[in-house]
Amino acid sequence: MNFDLRRLLASASVSATGVAVFAIVVAAFRAGSPSIYDLGLVVLGGLVGLVLVAGGAVLFAFEGLRTEHVLRVAGWNALGVVVLGLVLVLAVASPSVSLPAAVIANVLGVSAVAHVLIGVTDVRRIRVGELARERQKLAVLNRIVRHNLRNDAQVLLGNSEALASELGDDRLGSMAQTIAGKATSLASMNEKLGDFQAAIDHDPDDERAVDLRETVDAVVTDVSATYPEATIETDLAEAVAVRADDKLADALRETVENAVVHGDGTVLVSAIQTDGHVEISVSDDGPGIPEHELAPLAEGAEITQLEHGTGVGLWVVRTIVDAYAGTVAFDTEDGTTVTIRLTAA
Repeated sequence: MNFDLRRLLASASVSATGVAVFAIVVAAFRAGSPSIYDLGLVVLGGLVGLVLVAGGAVLFAFEGLRTEHVLRVAGWNALGVVVLGLVLVLAVASPSVSLPAAVIANVLGVSAVAHVLIGVTDVRRIRVGELARERQKLAVLNRIVRHNLRNDAQVLLGNSEALASELGDDRLGSMAQTIAGKATSLASMNEKLGDFQAAIDHDPDDERAVDLRETVDAVVTDVSATYPEATIETDLAEAVAVRADDKLADALRETVENAVVHGDGTVLVSAIQTDGHVEISVSDDGPGIPEHELAPLAEGAEITQLEHGTGVGLWVVRTIVDAYAGTVAFDTEDGTTVTIRLTAA
């Protein structure tokens, strides 16, 4: 995060409010004849002051907030202090009202904390609106890209297959087949991007108890039809259900298909239920998923032009499982085992 003087001053104003509250309370305590009630005011002022000082530090250091957001929170803090401060000044000026300095400081401090919380809520509201607009833009972009990708893949596939059948030169025919293979991969990527968008648009209200055996059997039948030479075995309890929806089948299909394509042709799908969760494991004896494909999937990993995965399928699995508040783990020590952990229904 680059140094920003406005951000520093805004954050410092929140912390300074806390320091002022604490200093006034302590000074009032030392100046009078302290009682148990005065001690209580000191403790309360100290806590309020500490919260404000820490809050200012968090506002400055937290990279999830832009400088404009920090300024907005600081503005709410200043509003709380100024408005309530004016009320207290008028109250103190009245001959019929007598307020100790410690009480005034505590009231101002509590008001400042409340207004900081209001400011944070206001910023969150703004961020929700911004994220909703960004999500809408991405959804539109996704549809445009998928539409063009599907059409272009069909054109490439049709022309390359026609060339491969008509060319008499084996070398040129092989090149045409390569183009056809790439066109098929692009068409497959288009379908996976659709699954990815569906996972992003996940609605928790659609979740229900999903019979795992039924889902796995359907996935195994589907993948076996596409790869008849593969051996896919299952080891599932008779009655296992998880909290999910229809997209669980897409995540399992991606995982099983990846194991078939990159493994040795033998895949085991198993599941165990412990402590209110179900762990679904898909294992193969292949060379394992390359580290450069797994690294971007790690929580908080930075995606750069040089460090990114090429497999959309892994992102589909990760996004779907995240939507269920589950986890995905990869073990590449001996072959590859992908373990999906979901809440039991």
